[in-house]
Amino acid sequence: MLSSLGPGVYVKAARQPYDVHKIIDAFRTHHDDLRILCAHRGLRWNGTAENSRDSYFRASEAGIECIETDIRLTPDGGLPMLHDFHAGRVTDIGEVTGQPAYNPFTGQGYNPPVGSFNFSGPGGLENLRLRDEQGGVRNEYVPSLQQMINSIFDSGMNVVLQLDFKDKAAIEPTYWALKHLTNRAGVPANEWCIYKLQAVFYPTPEEFEALPWVQDAFRSGIRLAHIPVYEAKYYTMFDTLDSAKRYSQTNYTISIEVELKNTGGPLQEVLDYAQSSESPIGTTGVFYAPGDFTWPNLDPVSFFDTANYSLPEDLHPGNTVYTYKENKAPMTLDAQAGAGSSDGHDYRSDFNWLIETGFDWIICDTPDLWHARLEQEGKRNIRHMIADGQVPKMGRKMGWYKRWAADLFPAMA
Repeated sequence: MLSSLGPGVYVKAARQPYDVHKIIDAFRTHHDDLRILCAHRGLRWNGTAENSRDSYFRASEAGIECIETDIRLTPDGGLPMLHDFHAGRVTDIGEVTGQPAYNPFTGQGYNPPVGSFNFSGPGGLENLRLRDEQGGVRNEYVPSLQQMINSIFDSGMNVVLQLDFKDKAAIEPTYWALKHLTNRAGVPANEWCIYKLQAVFYPTPEEFEALPWVQDAFRSGIRLAHIPVYEAKYYTMFDTLDSAKRYSQTNYTISIEVELKNTGGPLQEVLDYAQSSESPIGTTGVFYAPGDFTWPNLDPVSFFDTANYSLPEDLHPGNTVYTYKENKAPMTLDAQAGAGSSDGHDYRSDFNWLIETGFDWIICDTPDLWHARLEQEGKRNIRHMIADGQVPKMGRKMGWYKRWAADLFPAMA
């Protein structure tokens, strides 16, 4: 089990000399000896706020090649990087406005919609601090997408982003906002920011390619990277298999995300096709769902104290996990599975099941631990993504603290 690595495990990883175009190519091509890791909202679960500069920096320092993040749209055209529809769990909106702070264990407290605020100006989201996963308010403010891209440039991170759009209306503004931004190597942001779009938004390539911003990308020679996402809850709304087949024929679709919840369940035929020799792509990805409860937090200053919600004695009943639900008490994945699972169980919290099912890339909250586990199994050959003329860095030799010390004390390097 993944948890056997335990808290505080020493993971031999370091910032790597990746080539973002080679990472994109790795998404396109199946490799028996590589599973790509996407840090879910950055490397967090350690007192670091999700979708923060710190969580991105930590992911890069741990040698993770991809970060999956969330984009929303505000009335003034801002693009805040926030996952939830509401602002309470991830910011200090309650404290700032003098309202009862939101508690995800009870679903109670001040939890206004993100879309009811501008990003900039007085009362804007940019003035709110971020919370970590246990409720601690961090000294970091809600970032915009542009600010995060600039941070990646400034720090020289060689990572790709998976942009998970919570608002369909945010997709086109994102393209224009990124058009003149690059990473430190000069690669346009629109070539290493993967547009991960719900397939239900644009079920066919024809609908997608007719969009003005997509047309501009084609005219400008931008090498768009697109991943359609197929979720069981949209299974009956359109022909998912036909959609996957058609997108796999395009040169801009680099992989397919299939949120299969159990073997033989809805979307199984989409996964089978995507992993078959019939598909020009042949790679698939999924979200690893470990649950939202962490090791007990004994910090009396942290707000998330479970209040009048009683933590269950077994946090993994029936091999499922608990997740937060906005404005509700936590629920198990199985309780949310519904028609998305043919046997009532959501297996995405099972590490072994994901590997056995053959997914090529995984979105995960603990990518450093996944790296260690996959490396032991011979499935983390990151040489496929390393820049030409470079070699992988072993251990923490090139980690930030070592590089910082070398800059200050060259004789000790």
